[in-house]
Amino acid sequence: MTNSENTTYCATVGVFDGVHCGHQQVIRRVIAIAEAAGMKSMVITFDRNPLEVICPERAPKPIMTLTERISRLQAMGVDRVEVLPFDNDFMQTTAFDFMHETLYMRLNVRCMVTGYDNRFGKRNPDENFETYVSYGKRIGIDVVLGPQPEECGLFDGRAVSSSLIRHLIDSGRKEEADTLMMLK
Repeated sequence: MTNSENTTYCATVGVFDGVHCGHQQVIRRVIAIAEAAGMKSMVITFDRNPLEVICPERAPKPIMTLTERISRLQAMGVDRVEVLPFDNDFMQTTAFDFMHETLYMRLNVRCMVTGYDNRFGKRNPDENFETYVSYGKRIGIDVVLGPQPEECGLFDGRAVSSSLIRHLIDSGRKEEADTLMMLK
């Protein structure tokens, strides 16, 4: 199904559990690029952590509910939050097909900002940022590398991540975790 609206988007794709300062840096970059290019900004997330389907025994406990995530993403000023259902069928989608069918055709994405460690689509160990750039050129999506971890700042020498936030919460360091998730 082709998106019939004329609005084009600069988007990013991820779970964004916790919407921590690293996520916020990526989202701010999306908003800035969208504004500069005359597009709208979009965050594409999933109804669950993909690991809940791919490898349930390794799926982390969520930091926040889907409703909380959507609310925090909207509070950042994103024009659109799109929630995709992640199920066994979706899990079989290749990165190229996801970029072409879902991002380009269905959602009108013309620019995509990826996090430094972002991977998507049916796992192909040879795919990386350069692969996504190549796919984007073939499809019509400009693929841009998002901020590096140090742009958010490191915490105890580690990049801020959802895993780090969970570790802090589990270690009784909720105030520190909250600081890293505070909207700035």
